[in-house]
Amino acid sequence: MPTIAVRTTLAFAVILIGNCLLASLEAKDISRDKSPDGKFALRIHKGEEGWEAAIVDVRTKKSVVDLDVYGNYIEGMRLVWSKDSKRVAHFEPDRRGGTTHIYFRNGSKFEEVQFPSGEVPECHGNLTAEAAKKFVKTTDATESPKAWLKSGALVIAVDESWITEDGGGSCSQTVTIAFDPNRKAFVQSVTDKKVD
Repeated sequence: MPTIAVRTTLAFAVILIGNCLLASLEAKDISRDKSPDGKFALRIHKGEEGWEAAIVDVRTKKSVVDLDVYGNYIEGMRLVWSKDSKRVAHFEPDRRGGTTHIYFRNGSKFEEVQFPSGEVPECHGNLTAEAAKKFVKTTDATESPKAWLKSGALVIAVDESWITEDGGGSCSQTVTIAFDPNRKAFVQSVTDKKVD
């Protein structure tokens, strides 16, 4: 039977090895959501000051555009590419849902297009006058990219939850975002609205 000193040394060694493996796993790059043409991908990396994300050139591994990361919320972060790899939507999760950022390719770079948040109708905007008086706050608001259409429009799913003085509610709707010739985004349609 090993002595206490040997058991203590073994336990210390196991803990030390485990901590080293955990640190190396945390520092590992995550690469996914490659563009259809295979030239770009999403890279998520744990840097010295927290998580970082970027669209990177697959060949050179260099960032072509840095992406926003809300705190440590990387689970669910993704890119949704158009079939021609010229447009991409980045989903940035946060503590109350998440938002969509839109980028258009210009050569080897990507330029952000302003998301028309002010044009997307709020689900709770259709509450009755009585229910609106009891409205307290929105607890979840998610604008999640689903797909690019052949027309060049982007389909997003909007989900919201809220609390009221006597309970709460939720709703979902599908919003199609189109773009004018100057790449200005606007809401083309709102469908499939469901309020609970």
